[in-house]
Amino acid sequence: MAKRYDIVIIGAGGGGITAAFEAQRRGAKVALLEKYKIGGECTHSGCVPSKALIDIAKNYHAIQQSEKRGLPSLDVAGNFEFGVAMEHVKSIVDGIYAHEQPKRFNDLGIDTYVHQSGGRFIDAHTVEIGGEQLRGDNVIIATGSGPRLLPVDVDNPVDLLNNENFWDLRVQPESIAFLGGGVISAELGQALARFGTKVTIIDRNDRILANVDPEIAGYLSRSFEDMGIEIITQADAQICSKASDGKICIDIQQGPEGSKTPHQLFVDQLFIAIGRVPNINGLNLEAAGIAYTRHGVTVNDALETSVPHVFAVGDVAARAKFSHVANFQAELVVRNLLNGEQRKNDLSVLPWAIFTEPEIGHVGLTEAQAAEKYRGVQTFSVDAATDRFITDSKMGGFLKVVMDSDNKILGGTGVGAYAGEWVQVLTLAIQQNLRAEDLANTIFAYPTYAEIVKKAFSRFLRTKL
Repeated sequence: MAKRYDIVIIGAGGGGITAAFEAQRRGAKVALLEKYKIGGECTHSGCVPSKALIDIAKNYHAIQQSEKRGLPSLDVAGNFEFGVAMEHVKSIVDGIYAHEQPKRFNDLGIDTYVHQSGGRFIDAHTVEIGGEQLRGDNVIIATGSGPRLLPVDVDNPVDLLNNENFWDLRVQPESIAFLGGGVISAELGQALARFGTKVTIIDRNDRILANVDPEIAGYLSRSFEDMGIEIITQADAQICSKASDGKICIDIQQGPEGSKTPHQLFVDQLFIAIGRVPNINGLNLEAAGIAYTRHGVTVNDALETSVPHVFAVGDVAARAKFSHVANFQAELVVRNLLNGEQRKNDLSVLPWAIFTEPEIGHVGLTEAQAAEKYRGVQTFSVDAATDRFITDSKMGGFLKVVMDSDNKILGGTGVGAYAGEWVQVLTLAIQQNLRAEDLANTIFAYPTYAEIVKKAFSRFLRTKL
């Protein structure tokens, strides 16, 4: 006999946990199912460990730059131990995971099931995990995504890294190549380069960070090249062999189509970062009649699947694969179900950040996107050079804002110290339909990094006088 629940949630990453807490607080009887560890990709192989490693790299770099800040010169290169740094990262992950144990959820009244089989549909209302069947009036799929992997050559096997197994490394590679020039490659590539690893980023596009404003991406690329990171673009890459010295050989065809130049690259490690795939294998979606494609579970603007009482949130259904998107969508679904609300999955004002140094932050429309929707689009840029940037020796970068012909704020992208924080001001401004005048007339605390937002609009309006 299947246990009955108001809501059965498959997947206990950010979206699943948020949905479980929201539903439990509203008095629903909830079951939370997980295949691996509660916390999901973000806790164990994504946001948490990567930001911990980035912080270590920033501090290590700052020590090396001490003389520029009036401190004694410190030579720390010979004392760095990569394995110790990675153990520290693990301790941070373990510390967070200690508060995400099944007992905590069970004690709150959320029935929690963790089994390597994962949850799978028996029919549209029934889910099985570890041989136990659960029946839900509603079901939320929140299984996330995983790294897109390359096919394994059985005749020439090569151990490849991705964002899941990278965290098992304890020996620092002398050289590493990242296949794919997206966010993961930028963040981890810079961190490793600061530790002294020779880093190469290979991308088939004509630039890395292809989805970022070209001016912003170009600024970061130049910063990377200045610190010794090699960037190879317009490149098709193929793993050719493992050399006799143990290095991985990569065949590269570089250049525009029709005139590519071949060459080879030898590295100690190769990190595959060519995208994410939705975790739908094993869910047995066909048994429930749930529609899906290679991009994930198909949902409408209320995140409802082809089966009315089954919903999907986060990476398994969203093109925008961010933890904050999964959390937003989980809250939306639960509140619609239990509060009778009719909220839609509106991601038109979606902030995101890339945690390199300098940092990148973005929200709303880019200049190109705005030009497709509006006439008379205006843009204005201001250097990241307010007093706080100067006092903290974090000069460099800029903020670019996008407005319509009436000065209404449509978007903004920044590169510089803590750019992800500046963007939050613009997020609220866009959501509230504010204009340039509104922010120019707002008092910002001095001296703060966020003052750059006020400066951008104040200076823009002065150009109109």
